[in-house]
Amino acid sequence: MTEAVRERRGLLALALLAAATAVLAAMLLAPFVKPLLFAAVLAVAFEPLYERLLRLLRSTALAALAATLVIVLLVLAPLGMIAVTVIQEAGVVYQAAAHYTAQQGGWAAWLAKTVEQPVQWMAQKTGLPAPDVKAALLDQAQALVKLLGGWGASLLSNITLSLANALLALFILFFLFLEGPKIRDGLYEWSPLPREKTAVLLGSIRDSIIANFHGIAAVALVQGALTSLGFLFTGLGAPVFWGVAAAICSLIPVVGTAIIWLPGALFLLLQGAWGKALFLALWGAVVVGMSDNVVRPWVLSGRTGMNGLLVFFALMGGMQVFGAIGIFAGPVIFSTAAAVFRMLREEYAPQAEVTSSAEPAAGPGGPASPPA
Repeated sequence: MTEAVRERRGLLALALLAAATAVLAAMLLAPFVKPLLFAAVLAVAFEPLYERLLRLLRSTALAALAATLVIVLLVLAPLGMIAVTVIQEAGVVYQAAAHYTAQQGGWAAWLAKTVEQPVQWMAQKTGLPAPDVKAALLDQAQALVKLLGGWGASLLSNITLSLANALLALFILFFLFLEGPKIRDGLYEWSPLPREKTAVLLGSIRDSIIANFHGIAAVALVQGALTSLGFLFTGLGAPVFWGVAAAICSLIPVVGTAIIWLPGALFLLLQGAWGKALFLALWGAVVVGMSDNVVRPWVLSGRTGMNGLLVFFALMGGMQVFGAIGIFAGPVIFSTAAAVFRMLREEYAPQAEVTSSAEPAAGPGGPASPPA
């Protein structure tokens, strides 16, 4: 066996071993992808805070610990306080509802009495017998109760999982702050692209993440203000407090501000204020809920260079594929793709121009002849 054959076999074995270990490493990291991505997003967004603390404390470990604690105080502590308050208020609403319905003869009797007026109205408008309309409404109400029960159980399990991922993300975040320069140098060293092009790609990712944070802040401000107005219009107490609570809850995927305005609408319904309850439900679902689809693309389109339609597809597609973290992953993927194609154009466009300019110019009678 020649030395060249032995070297090729050794290289092939090393490549196969590298592929196998890469697959195993990916399998080990797969359960932690979401907290890893979340920690990476926080590390990029709060990098200026870490650098300022580093200049002040002159210790990477102390600065990383301080930055992590500040993020906990800024994000997790308010979320925890709001969650406790919402749970307490929900308990008060439930107790009041249970006491009120008990006086009416129980939940079934109260529900039957509550739907009596809507049943008569629908029977007059549709011409259907009132008992049939009432039975249909009661069936729908029971189905809704079951649906809300299943949704509540699912929400509780998701909250538990989210808290576990949040704690793990904070643990990872500390080490990302601590080892940030080494990680950046490693990306430059292992990247097959030149250093300046790698810097452009990393800059695009960083700008997209920071733009998303600005979008989140804008959405929280708008949705909090709109929720506060909804509570003010319907006469519910503490509209400013619940507006702040809605602004913080807007960070929660899927449910968002519904954690605030939906119990308010149910409370008004229990009080017999059908009009106010319907107004608050429509205001929360349409005005407050849909404002996310207007404000966030508007903010991102001005900071990422993407138009509103691309931002919409990036956000919605990212959430469909990656879940909540897709709010960041979608725009980052689009921004990175745009940067890559821009590099390709800059790389090959000059060569095409040189090639075209090197070709001999053709005159009106055919190709130019060389000088004599």
